[in-house]
Amino acid sequence: MDLRKYKFFFFDFDGVIVDSLDIKTKAFGELFGKYGKDVSSKVMDYHRNNGGVSRYDKFKYYYKNLLCKNINKEIIGRLDKSYSKLVVKKVIAAPYIRDALFFIRMLNRVKRDCFIISGTPQKEIRYILKRRKISQLFKEVVGSPVNKIDNLKRLIDDYEINPEEAIFFGDARSDYKAAKENNIWFVRIVKNKKSELNGLLSAPKLKDFSLLKNNFKKSHDTL
Repeated sequence: MDLRKYKFFFFDFDGVIVDSLDIKTKAFGELFGKYGKDVSSKVMDYHRNNGGVSRYDKFKYYYKNLLCKNINKEIIGRLDKSYSKLVVKKVIAAPYIRDALFFIRMLNRVKRDCFIISGTPQKEIRYILKRRKISQLFKEVVGSPVNKIDNLKRLIDDYEINPEEAIFFGDARSDYKAAKENNIWFVRIVKNKKSELNGLLSAPKLKDFSLLKNNFKKSHDTL
């Protein structure tokens, strides 16, 4: 993959930069565990198949379709607080996807702009990056409640980005849709056979960033 034409690099966070997907899946299961194993299992399956979707939208889906209950801002607030307690510390401590940090640092070294577009609440994802001490590697970090399509469009407009000079690394349909809607080249990071992007043949697939690291070493003088 020739990266020399790209000046702007967009990344999802969970499952792309940090290996934290299982942490969040199990947290959703635990959060709804009091409703029984069947509900808990369906909650986790829905999360796995809808990566990058705001947790607030998932809460609404679970209440409406699995619990057949009404939900309001107060309930969402309680769920959000409980979920954050289950995941934040673990995500801060989670390992990086292989060579992701190396790749991003190299992009910074050659003056390429990097961004994070996450489904995690914006305040929370920025806190996680601050605690991991990598905030300085990114031009801007954005999250929910704004969806990824609109967040990406806003960044393109604000930074006057030519879509042909941008690339998006993601692991979920929401990432692919955001890139496609904004005419940006998409690369899927797929680590396992259960990935919701396994059937997406129109985008190149990588299991991690080791291949890009090796290519980068060969071409960094002209990148």
